[in-house]
Amino acid sequence: FIQALVVAIDYHFYGQIVSPIWNIFAYNAQSGGDELYGVEPLSYYIKNLLLNFNFVSLLGVVSIPVILLKKMAERFYPETLFGDDHKKCNNSTTSMEILVLVPMYIWMAIVFPRPHKEERFLSPIYPMLCFGASITMRETLRLSNKVFSLLCSKKQTHKSRNNVSLLLGLALLSPSVVISISRSFALHHYYSAPLMIHRKLFSHAAASPVLSGNKITYVCTAGEWYRFPSSFFLPPNHQLGFLKSSFGGQLPQPFTASGSKRESLNAQVGNFNDINKEEMDRYIDIEQCSFVVELVPFESENSRDIPECLQYMKSDSSAGSWTQLASYNYLDTDSTSVLHRILYLPFGRNGKVTYKGYNLYAKDLDN
Repeated sequence: FIQALVVAIDYHFYGQIVSPIWNIFAYNAQSGGDELYGVEPLSYYIKNLLLNFNFVSLLGVVSIPVILLKKMAERFYPETLFGDDHKKCNNSTTSMEILVLVPMYIWMAIVFPRPHKEERFLSPIYPMLCFGASITMRETLRLSNKVFSLLCSKKQTHKSRNNVSLLLGLALLSPSVVISISRSFALHHYYSAPLMIHRKLFSHAAASPVLSGNKITYVCTAGEWYRFPSSFFLPPNHQLGFLKSSFGGQLPQPFTASGSKRESLNAQVGNFNDINKEEMDRYIDIEQCSFVVELVPFESENSRDIPECLQYMKSDSSAGSWTQLASYNYLDTDSTSVLHRILYLPFGRNGKVTYKGYNLYAKDLDN
């Protein structure tokens, strides 16, 4: 039903029957397709799963094997391990759990072997991963409860067994909670500068009558284009502009006023290709820019290592001068230890955590 609804909506906007899911799969499955956008080893996905869910991801991945092992145990050792509980087992519930989890394994089987890997490709399995982890935890606690009952005397009450399960559950999940909180703090403290910069840009544009007209105002960047959060973060009549950088692939193209409607095909300017070939019509000149976003080292470096946007600003021949409007700390990943890149640790930071400045520059036309 959902897929039929998606096809109907796409037909309304595109004027023909299309299947984005099939197009994505067909393009990435063909030889030489996704490899054009960079390749990563299988460990890339393993690292990202551990970063996002730590050992909860492991609990989720092993969920179906745990369910199958439980079914085998129920068959061969029903009385010893489960007592009368196995008689109450709902086979339809178990089948439904497996049915919910199977798509996760199918998705991993399709996505993991592909040479081109991105963290966002994992997002479809996150709900199933959490569901699977809860099943693994449930079965682990049930088994521990039964083992505790077998080892202890019959005088042990039901409440005592529940307390043991509760303590075991807390012991298993507490490290995950602490690691997750530390990871969340790290993401906010070390990597939120792009969001803060565009918040500052939005407030600056709202307070400036010069920037509130109908003329397009360009917010430019070079090598930092891939950290641009979204056009939703730009003020009205502001548009992202690309300055030529060392990146040699195809850059995104903004939507027309018609958005995803078929009329965009006639209004769209610029070339597109499916081989990630650089299209020079994406770029604008620094003279057209009103703002520049760039990641700048705090310490002076060799002139050859000066960020590309700063080099463009120095060569700007238009009227006005460039001034720094805002700067926020952004973690220097090359000079920071792995542990501090992953987690926020309030101790042992001196000399191990270094930053660069994520800067916003504005062209001052009054000077």
